[in-house]
Amino acid sequence: MPRVSHLLRRNGIYWFKIDLPDDLAGQPLPPSIPQTIKKLESPMRAGRLKTAVWRSLRTTVEREAKQRVGIQIAEHATLFDAVRAFLTGNGQPEEAVMLKEDDQLSATDSNSLEPKGVGFPCPKPANAPAGAEAIGGWMASSSRGLTITKAFQSWSSGGGVKGARTPAPNTIIEADTARRRFVELFGDLPVHHINKGHGREYRDAISLIPKGLPPDMRQLTLPELTQRDLSAYEPRSATTINKSLTLLGAVLARAEQDGHFDGTGWRNPFDVAFDIDSADEDYYEPFTKHELKLLMGSPVFAAGVRPKRGRGDTARWAPLVALLQGARRTEVIQLFVRDITKDPDTGVWMLRFDREGDKRIKTVSSIRRVPIHPELMRLGFLSFVEERRRAVGPLASLWPGFEDRSKLASRANKWSEWFNGYLAQHVVDDPVKKFHSFRGTFKRFARAAGLDEVVINHLVGHSNHSVGARYGRKRDADGVRDSGYPMPRLFEEIGRVRFEGVNMNAVVP
Repeated sequence: MPRVSHLLRRNGIYWFKIDLPDDLAGQPLPPSIPQTIKKLESPMRAGRLKTAVWRSLRTTVEREAKQRVGIQIAEHATLFDAVRAFLTGNGQPEEAVMLKEDDQLSATDSNSLEPKGVGFPCPKPANAPAGAEAIGGWMASSSRGLTITKAFQSWSSGGGVKGARTPAPNTIIEADTARRRFVELFGDLPVHHINKGHGREYRDAISLIPKGLPPDMRQLTLPELTQRDLSAYEPRSATTINKSLTLLGAVLARAEQDGHFDGTGWRNPFDVAFDIDSADEDYYEPFTKHELKLLMGSPVFAAGVRPKRGRGDTARWAPLVALLQGARRTEVIQLFVRDITKDPDTGVWMLRFDREGDKRIKTVSSIRRVPIHPELMRLGFLSFVEERRRAVGPLASLWPGFEDRSKLASRANKWSEWFNGYLAQHVVDDPVKKFHSFRGTFKRFARAAGLDEVVINHLVGHSNHSVGARYGRKRDADGVRDSGYPMPRLFEEIGRVRFEGVNMNAVVP
């Protein structure tokens, strides 16, 4: 059977591809252009037309593909005439090509021949579901208008059903930022049109955007940022880039779970993550003794200074809890006053890390009850807790400045920015030494003290994979399984974790 011009087959799916005519390909565009032409502007070469257009014909049947490709050729010929007329001043493309917004083109430069799925009117196959639109990708009519933004909204709300589990607030914020950057680059594409070409181009674009940009530059769009000289800023890590891809992949995976890709042979277009060097997997490094000495001798800890952005006593106690308990930042910041309590069976003071109320815990193994480090009590932590209990009650946030739980995630991020800046000024200016470094620091000192790895993992909320470690655990009154170790024994173990060579006596109330 003879091959039809403009028709290609990739992974079993037929695609339409057409090069822009020589008198149009890569040509400069005037500053103000109609929307029809805007769709043909190259995102990587602003102000110029692209050189080629790709479009999935959404079929594996050659006969259907040939029918659809003829319509594509005619539509594009009309469009190119309209663009040519506009550039020569002889007409308006909106008058010549009457295409719906969903039917506009998505193109790519010819030196990157990656398909960019787009929607053009195509004949509705005989076996298409009743009510389906006669538009390329004709799948189910209920899926036609599902853009990546609508898919994100469904994912972030848990489907909008009362009682459905939703992602953590901070995760939603990060995913929304990733979605916004994607939309800035490609527009709010229908999910059926997103392919690995988009995923790779998005990955490569955000790789150019460093971390720590000033607020005014963060307001720029992704295409605008890629045109700037950003060499003075710290590069973004591959781990961070991969996280953005994972979040967008999760959004589309939810749409796939809801049946929006049935019958398409869908594969996640954001499965294009970088391979991480095993040496860089644990990005943050623990603090050295010298760095801890500098921290304890800094103004917040040694002179009682309380910076405004540090949120009062949060500036002092939150880092100490993270250091002496090995807890994650999120676990620390979301604590309520009531989470500091006595074990009813033994009278040992303990911290509760759980999912009660609006708290989020990373994994099931992270839900735990752990004794408070004796050094933390010696420094006056329980007095601070009692003051908060009298001031705001047991159901309020443990930390000053975090009482409004609806703003917990954003305030936690801003507080972390302050603390990491404080570290850079007074202790160490190193991208691998941040608040999260307290966690690795605790584990390192715990190993040096001779604690068993199973005990360490329970104290910090890491999983124990051995079968034996799972035996002997029981549920407490709240239904949470303990570590299998009696609380007094855990208190003894955590008390063995001493930070030799670090003068904790320098810390003042």
